[in-house]
Amino acid sequence: MDWRKIADDLERKIQTRQLSPGDKLPSEHALVRRYFVTRHVVRTALSKLAERGLIHSSQGRGSYVQRPSLPVHIQRRTRFSETVRQAQAAHYHKTLRLAVEPAGAAIARKFGARLGTPVLCLERMSMVNGQPSGIGTHYFLESRVSGFIDHYERTQSITAALQALGIRDYVRVQTRILSRLPTPDEASLLEMPRHVPVIITQAINHDAHGVMLEYGEARMAADRVELVIEPEKNLC
Repeated sequence: MDWRKIADDLERKIQTRQLSPGDKLPSEHALVRRYFVTRHVVRTALSKLAERGLIHSSQGRGSYVQRPSLPVHIQRRTRFSETVRQAQAAHYHKTLRLAVEPAGAAIARKFGARLGTPVLCLERMSMVNGQPSGIGTHYFLESRVSGFIDHYERTQSITAALQALGIRDYVRVQTRILSRLPTPDEASLLEMPRHVPVIITQAINHDAHGVMLEYGEARMAADRVELVIEPEKNLC
């Protein structure tokens, strides 16, 4: 058996979801025994699958089925729902936390507020095509968004809830991008291996009057998203 038949067999298993996105492939040793070939033939087959973008390999950890990546556009009006709409992907949010709580030191500093100032916190997980893609945590001063919880529970949309409160528009004024390995809880929620990094965006949004409205932090599996930073068109 040559490498083409092995690659074709593994590709068929990927296409029919016998091997799902994120699944670990059998080890090289196991594939050698399954197909009765040399390790060189197995490595050639895996290399060709990687070239086709079907799998990715990590030295010492093995090979995994590639997850499809979603381009996430970072611009003046960054709206994740618009991103998935353009990608024609199935999408919904799963709410993890929605409550008013006292601001800790880090969040209070973001708003220039006193420690313990009431803030509204919304944490939710984004599901794209049935796969978790990221966890977003959004903070607002409660005094600015009184009634947000009722509107959000009805619409499941941050933009719609803010509009119901008379906040018609908001824009991104700063985005910081970091990366680190996931915590055990993040890896479990995002259904990702611990060796794959999470990409973190820390964002500040202002309302139409230039007043800070929101601080948000998104943690996204690095193998499922691509950050696309675009200058806003037609801006002076």
